[in-house]
Amino acid sequence: MGDPACLWDPGPGEIRSVLKPKRLSNWGSALGGLTGAARQGKLSVRALTVLDSRSLVRTLFLASAVRFELIGHLGTDRSADELAELSGSRRPDRLRAWLQVGVDLGELRRRGDRYRVAGRRARALADGDEFLVAHYRSMLDYQVGPYAELDMLLRGDPDWGRDDLDRYAEDIAQVSMAATPFVSSMVRRTLTELRPARVLDVGCGSGIYARVVLDSDPSARVDGVDLAEKVIVTARRELAEAGYGTRAQLHVGDIREWLPRSEVRFDLVMLLNNIYYFDRARRQEIYRQLGTSLTDSGQLLLVSMTTPGSIAAAHLDFMLRCQSGTASLPQFAELQSDLAAAGYETIEVRKLVPTEPFVGIRARRRF
Repeated sequence: MGDPACLWDPGPGEIRSVLKPKRLSNWGSALGGLTGAARQGKLSVRALTVLDSRSLVRTLFLASAVRFELIGHLGTDRSADELAELSGSRRPDRLRAWLQVGVDLGELRRRGDRYRVAGRRARALADGDEFLVAHYRSMLDYQVGPYAELDMLLRGDPDWGRDDLDRYAEDIAQVSMAATPFVSSMVRRTLTELRPARVLDVGCGSGIYARVVLDSDPSARVDGVDLAEKVIVTARRELAEAGYGTRAQLHVGDIREWLPRSEVRFDLVMLLNNIYYFDRARRQEIYRQLGTSLTDSGQLLLVSMTTPGSIAAAHLDFMLRCQSGTASLPQFAELQSDLAAAGYETIEVRKLVPTEPFVGIRARRRF
């Protein structure tokens, strides 16, 4: 569902740069303030807080530029009046104040009364980078929400939770693409060794991993199943436009209900970045059910972020637990024990991202 906005801890040199006054007319006041803060023993903490605030403001500015569709207009020079007309703004003073935030952040450039993107992030967003657009939109749409509603989430109805997974399914699918290079590497490795003819992609989302399979072997066929109808409709269209034809069949539904209706047996079942959506108590049952759809030599490929192990993992686990239902990140030991209890033997375990508890497991049924 995305990573925290600010994971950077500045070094001493960067702290000093924050504390260094710039062209102050009254150096005495500045030095006096610094001396007073130092005497309180909080100088470095306050410097870190300033840096945190700057990172937060940058994130909020870019997120708002995406959410309210202003970033696309700023790909070329625009006057404040033009932006007001394009955005339907009835408060040009507020718009100009917002633009000034972007200028002071270095994300916008101003020449006279004309503005355009300048920072690397802003330029990429204006160019339509789908992952970055979804990432920054997610900040305001759902990443802030669980923290802002912490009181209600902790003290309210225990059965109540947020509905971000349904409301923002398309954005979540785009944000999850940050893991695509790492997951794709594991998928390709498995395809090379197994050479599957039929593949099942559980929770296929945008179909990105179905494409990896189809591109790796011109004879392979993929069935994908996902609950998000809008995501599936888009994925079907994109796969058809890419010329994959009937080799890819994407279905809307719950895998637990779809499998009993399917008579196909698969050489490879992929469960990529989505086991955490299933209730912890029912994961063994899911593995068993998927096992019944495997051929005798078939394998299950399971990829998931696990917890504990990083800030990103902790953030994701918290956001999942704040949703309606029982989603949560698994612990690595849980993955292994659940697979064993469901009748699998592990073939391979890989850590896919060096800095994160993000793992890939290949397993086959025991007979």
